[in-house]
Amino acid sequence: MNPLHKIYLQALINQSQQESSQQVKQEENSQKQNVQYLQKQQLLQIIQQCQTQYQPIQQVSKPPTLIEVQNQVTSYLQKIILQKQTINLTNVLDVQLPYFLIIMGNLIIYGLENCSADKEIVTDLLSQYKANPLKISMSGSLFQTIALLFRSELINYDQSTKYLANFLLFRDDFCDIFFNALYCYQISQGQTVSQQIGFTQIHQIIKKQQDDVWTTFTFKLLSQQQQKLTKDQFLMQFNRYTQSLNNFFTKSNLIMDLVAQSVKQTAKLHNDQIFQEYLLIMGSFKATTQDFLKKATQVFFEETADLDLLKFSSNTIKIHKQMNCQILFILPMLLQLESHYLDHIIQNGFTEMQVKNSSNYYLKMIEKLKSKCVYNGEEECNCKKCQCIRRNRNSAKESQKKKREALEKLGPLQDEFDKLQKKVKQLETENQYMTSLLFDVFKHPSVEKIASQFLEPLTKIIADSDPIDEC
Repeated sequence: MNPLHKIYLQALINQSQQESSQQVKQEENSQKQNVQYLQKQQLLQIIQQCQTQYQPIQQVSKPPTLIEVQNQVTSYLQKIILQKQTINLTNVLDVQLPYFLIIMGNLIIYGLENCSADKEIVTDLLSQYKANPLKISMSGSLFQTIALLFRSELINYDQSTKYLANFLLFRDDFCDIFFNALYCYQISQGQTVSQQIGFTQIHQIIKKQQDDVWTTFTFKLLSQQQQKLTKDQFLMQFNRYTQSLNNFFTKSNLIMDLVAQSVKQTAKLHNDQIFQEYLLIMGSFKATTQDFLKKATQVFFEETADLDLLKFSSNTIKIHKQMNCQILFILPMLLQLESHYLDHIIQNGFTEMQVKNSSNYYLKMIEKLKSKCVYNGEEECNCKKCQCIRRNRNSAKESQKKKREALEKLGPLQDEFDKLQKKVKQLETENQYMTSLLFDVFKHPSVEKIASQFLEPLTKIIADSDPIDEC
């Protein structure tokens, strides 16, 4: 090669390497900018939703409505997020509630005390909420803003507040799911209708004092708050439900992270019962999801085109007993379990405790289950695990096909072989008969005298035939 060509080629290679390294740096910077952009977009969407869905009614003669006050609180909390300020909370609620509800209640009271809403209605709401926090309700935008505050870790209450950043109710991928399944319509002074999610509904999911609480939640989730659930809607929503839970179990979540921490840290994070329940829920979901879908579709819609809440409830009990699982209740079960775990950490305190720590076992089991895909090779999923399962299945089918084809070709040969075997057996039988007959003849007295004349030639014949038999 010409030296000039070599120099030119080397220059091209160096330029290509520089461009590729620059491209990698640009992609890394782009990813960081995308994360920041997405956080800003989430907040802007909440602000836009607050401004468009809940326009305050400007009437001098009427006091402000609940939704207007909530919009004021939402705006105040959104400013805190934009300015990345930290909220220092103190407990003003003297009630027994799950830890996360106590923090939420104090946060809403803090927002009411510091927003620019009408003081008269604020004072009335504060007295109601402090006396009974279960009366607290939130609009969609207020609930999303509170969830974003927890995810941003801008709330300072105690050492456990940081765990709420990954709490199921406040996660970005589940926040809307819970709101859409739990909201109720509320009318303020007969003029403004709004969707509200209340502390009462959330608390009922955690406590489950009535058997139909989780069934009602699941029905509203699948039917999207409609009175009837159709087959097409069930299949579509169950698929979304499966994808959301599959992502939850595969990626980082509150219990999984705390299990990993408890392997190396103190016993305050360890709880055998909660870890065991989490493993059972995860294992049940991974093992029976697709089988459950096929069975449930038959049971739910075998005799009808749609279901109401009553029929859905009875069929859910039936299918759960048949499949020995509680697939449709996994989401409320996880919320309840995470809430109990946080309460356990609060009650256990933060002192060092020496106990036998089996967290490593649970961590290994969780890692094994994470690699198992719920679709088990079905065409709906294109993950590496499912692709491998499909390849193995196709390979097994191809092998079986070749075996069948080989057996089909061997069929005529097998028939001829069977015929030859029958002929051989027939000849062997005839030979045995002739041999026994000859021996009987030679034993007869009249033949015995001349037997020597026949025995010597016969012996020679048999001797001559022996090598042939051996061959």
